[in-house]
Amino acid sequence: MQAHFELIDVVAGPDADSCIVTLKVTSNRYNGTGPMTFRLRDGLIADLRIG
Repeated sequence: MQAHFELIDVVAGPDADSCIVTLKVTSNRYNGTGPMTFRLRDGLIADLRIG
Protein backbone atom coordinates (compact mmCIF):
# COMPACT_ATOMS: atom_id res chain seq x y z
CA MET A 1 0.00 0.00 0.00
CA GLN A 2 1.32 3.43 -0.87
CA ALA A 3 0.47 6.14 1.65
CA HIS A 4 1.18 9.82 2.12
CA PHE A 5 0.98 11.44 5.58
CA GLU A 6 0.50 15.20 5.97
CA LEU A 7 0.99 16.80 9.38
CA ILE A 8 -2.02 18.96 10.25
CA ASP A 9 -1.50 19.82 13.95
CA VAL A 10 0.55 18.99 17.05
CA VAL A 11 -0.67 19.72 20.58
CA ALA A 12 0.49 18.76 24.05
CA GLY A 13 -0.94 15.49 25.31
CA PRO A 14 -2.49 14.70 28.67
CA ASP A 15 0.94 13.86 30.16
CA ALA A 16 4.20 15.82 30.09
CA ASP A 17 5.83 13.16 27.89
CA SER A 18 3.05 12.92 25.28
CA CYS A 19 1.69 14.80 22.28
CA ILE A 20 -1.33 14.44 20.02
CA VAL A 21 -0.58 14.67 16.31
CA THR A 22 -3.33 15.08 13.71
CA LEU A 23 -2.44 13.56 10.35
CA LYS A 24 -4.15 13.55 6.98
CA VAL A 25 -3.62 10.22 5.23
CA THR A 26 -4.07 9.64 1.50
CA SER A 27 -3.42 6.34 -0.22
CA ASN A 28 -4.85 3.93 -2.73
CA ARG A 29 -6.80 2.21 0.09
CA TYR A 30 -7.46 4.60 2.99
CA ASN A 31 -8.07 8.33 3.06
CA GLY A 32 -8.88 10.32 6.16
CA THR A 33 -7.77 12.56 8.97
CA GLY A 34 -7.30 11.50 12.56
CA PRO A 35 -5.32 11.83 15.78
CA MET A 36 -2.33 9.80 16.91
CA THR A 37 -1.08 10.05 20.50
CA PHE A 38 2.65 9.62 20.94
CA ARG A 39 4.23 8.93 24.32
CA LEU A 40 7.98 9.50 24.50
CA ARG A 41 10.68 7.96 26.69
CA ASP A 42 14.30 9.11 26.50
CA GLY A 43 13.52 11.04 23.30
CA LEU A 44 12.15 7.97 21.50
CA ILE A 45 8.59 6.83 20.76
CA ALA A 46 7.61 4.43 23.55
CA ASP A 47 3.90 4.16 22.68
CA LEU A 48 1.67 5.12 19.75
CA ARG A 49 -2.12 5.10 19.89
CA ILE A 50 -4.18 5.65 16.76
CA GLY A 51 -7.65 7.11 17.09
